[in-house]
Amino acid sequence: MNSSSYHSLREQVEGLLTEGRQFGRRAAEWEKVETYWHVGDALTGYLGGHGGTTIGQETIRNLSRDAHLGLTTLYEILRFRRCIPTLYARTNLGWSHYRALIHLPQDRLQHYELLADDEGWTTRQLKRAIEAESDDLSDIPDLQPPETPLRARFGTPFTYRAVTDPLSADAATSLDLGFHHLWNPAGDLAGFEQVLPGDIVRVDPLARTIDLCDARQRCWTYLATVRRLIDGDTLDVNVDMGFGHCTISRLRLRGIDTAELYTQAGRQARLFVEEALADAEHILIATRRTDTYGRYLADVKYLPGSEHPDDVLTQGTYLNRQLLDEGLAQRYLG
Repeated sequence: MNSSSYHSLREQVEGLLTEGRQFGRRAAEWEKVETYWHVGDALTGYLGGHGGTTIGQETIRNLSRDAHLGLTTLYEILRFRRCIPTLYARTNLGWSHYRALIHLPQDRLQHYELLADDEGWTTRQLKRAIEAESDDLSDIPDLQPPETPLRARFGTPFTYRAVTDPLSADAATSLDLGFHHLWNPAGDLAGFEQVLPGDIVRVDPLARTIDLCDARQRCWTYLATVRRLIDGDTLDVNVDMGFGHCTISRLRLRGIDTAELYTQAGRQARLFVEEALADAEHILIATRRTDTYGRYLADVKYLPGSEHPDDVLTQGTYLNRQLLDEGLAQRYLG
């Protein structure tokens, strides 16, 4: 065994373990998964260049001693990396979940990985589900959530719901511009004095006029410009809420999940989005709620060379589905 290359491997693994131990207890479970995946990646790369069962066993024995990791754990880490070549964020899962998953066939591993994350299962619940299936497949329902097609949820820009402003002294009727912004048009919009809380209105921002809409009309569709691309499914944008009101927000593409940025697949997804949006001066976004991290879940359309929202809406490319179609993301129901 080459002592120099092994020394580099040992330093890399020890560095990963040290970094992983810096996180607090609450974050530790998913951080341990990421740390062990990286350890497995380093070990897989090393063994790929130093073939042979004997060398592999010797490397793992030495690494177990030097890095203070159990032999069984190291073999599980290696198996984990080989079973999951691309790691997606599954923040409801911990290392104990993956220890149960990595001994399953690949299709069942993926099935239970997604299901356990979506349902927030404990390790015990996951093991019971696996055991129930192995005992008698016919006695349990198909627990896999149905694969629903990803459908865009765009409305028409400058469409708002009228609400009562709880902070105004006279409980004035205002427009909910979204992103926690209310605006009272006062005399700025012709006909607004006839609008009641709960009405849906479409505003012509140039003529400063309004039209009442059907109550089922979708709100919260906006023109935006991209400030920064975080990864394949997360971006920071400037949002034009209308009437000179703007806000900066972080968006998470709804219904999909791209790989983590430190993986080749994650970098490929980010590069694809970067190139797709390069010539789009504006994008169209539609959003209704935030995820558990406070990011707005959004549908995004773009049309290079066009600034008019109607053109982007009717002719633009739906980015969320495009990433699925290109094989750069997988469906995510969270």
